[in-house]
Amino acid sequence: MTHQIIIGGTLNPNSLTINQGDAVVWANNTATVQDVSSNDAGQTFTTGPIQPSADSLPITVPSSTPYTVSPAGLAGNIDIT
Repeated sequence: MTHQIIIGGTLNPNSLTINQGDAVVWANNTATVQDVSSNDAGQTFTTGPIQPSADSLPITVPSSTPYTVSPAGLAGNIDIT
């Protein structure tokens, strides 16, 4: 299953619980290029640049992790069940 997180003035949803093997796509609803990375220097995942009004490629997140959206300065969390 693929889940979507929307990047805007906030993250929607801010915290997401998914099943092992599920994928996540970030949708950039801002006017600037955004990058989403896990808080371990991107070792768990990084999206690469997401253009305005575009989606990231689907990412299968292997473990529960907090993440940061730059340059928006937003923070979220993905939990694996």
